[in-house]
Amino acid sequence: MASFSWTEEDVLRCCGSKPFAKELTSASPFSDLHHTIQSAYGIWFNKVAPLPPSSLLSITLADPFPHLLILQIDVVGWLEAFAAHPPIGSISPSVSQWSKEEQFAAMATTNDTTLQELVDWNICYQEKFGFVFLICAFGRDTLEILVELKVNC
Repeated sequence: MASFSWTEEDVLRCCGSKPFAKELTSASPFSDLHHTIQSAYGIWFNKVAPLPPSSLLSITLADPFPHLLILQIDVVGWLEAFAAHPPIGSISPSVSQWSKEEQFAAMATTNDTTLQELVDWNICYQEKFGFVFLICAFGRDTLEILVELKVNC
């Protein structure tokens, strides 16, 4: 059975969290994709951005301040990963090849008007939430992404 490993640079192209990239690289080699995903999940949720104990995840309508439970989640890893993502529709030279490939369908279906709308709504989203709008862009056209961005903003 063949195994494979990734470098930190490989992982950082997908997830901008340096601690995650280091941990996942250290956990390799992986026997297959399933093993990789299991390892990534365990590393992310147990080492990089741990969730609160499972008892805290059972929020009910009876909880007077359920939003306060979110404060118990370590958000540093999440924010580092978010910060590494370019805004959807970004065409700057610093955008990675991976991001360009992910956004290919969206960029192929855009025009000056929809591109400006993406820019404007990305700014609105970032001002409202403090981080970039994230969406799996593979195979999605610009209008589909704009709808999701507007709904979530």
